Amino acid sequence: MTLPAIAQAVSPYRQLLVGFSGGLDSTVLLHRLKRWRDREPDVQLRAMHVHHGLSPHAEAWVAHCEALCAAWAIPLIVERVTLAEEGLGIEAQARKARYAAFAGALRPGEALVTAQHLDDQCETFLLALKRGSGPAGLSAMPARSEFAGTTLLRPLLGETRASLENWAREHQLNWIEDESNQDDGYDRNFLRLRVLPLLGERWPHFADATARSAMLCAEQESLLDELLSDELAGLISADGALAIAPMKAMSPVRRAALLRRWLAFSSRRDAVADNAEPYLGRSRNGAG
Repeated sequence: MTLPAIAQAVSPYRQLLVGFSGGLDSTVLLHRLKRWRDREPDVQLRAMHVHHGLSPHAEAWVAHCEALCAAWAIPLIVERVTLAEEGLGIEAQARKARYAAFAGALRPGEALVTAQHLDDQCETFLLALKRGSGPAGLSAMPARSEFAGTTLLRPLLGETRASLENWAREHQLNWIEDESNQDDGYDRNFLRLRVLPLLGERWPHFADATARSAMLCAEQESLLDELLSDELAGLISADGALAIAPMKAMSPVRRAALLRRWLAFSSRRDAVADNAEPYLGRSRNGAG
């Protein structure tokens, strides 16, 4: 990725908070942004390392990140978090804590930048497929999304992990290896270690094709949002309640689509999505 390309990927933002684990992906991302900042000194970078307290090597990772950021003259925030017991699983709970930390650290006018790449996108798509997700879930990760009153940017989504490794070796970068990444007891690691290598060997462009499918799902969802926005607005009261009576005459498919969008609108999707499934099921079966 060239400097103009990285600048375009994060445009128009020039104040960036970079999620920095110290691993390969975030090290390459931070290195590229640092090179851009060196060329254009008005660019302001900060990095944030979240200490989850899960690995015996966590303190060594902090020291590594501190040393690298000091060498690159990038201010580093180290946030130590405690994972709550909410039945989400370690991966999901760590992610929740991590993004809560990012949200709390962001400054006005600053965007969050994270280092997910093409292989991550493929894994996310397959995990959504495993859960039986519809087009919204299969849209996987967008390159840009709203986050904590600003924007979450993922400029590496078009690149494979192999290309990031090539960059790191070419520029003699050092990174940490999280030992948990080799534990295929985690679903994402199982896909990364066992499934995707076989799929890539059989179909070399599988990850690219999956990313295209995710993009098409995202386009379909965006179109449905546009087509249904006025109708949904007419069904929502001033206090955010959804009018059920007008929906009884709708087709099951339309009713389900509007209900899902109301759940998203009300910011209660994560909390009640599972509870909504019986209603969606009845809608698909045509029951009122």
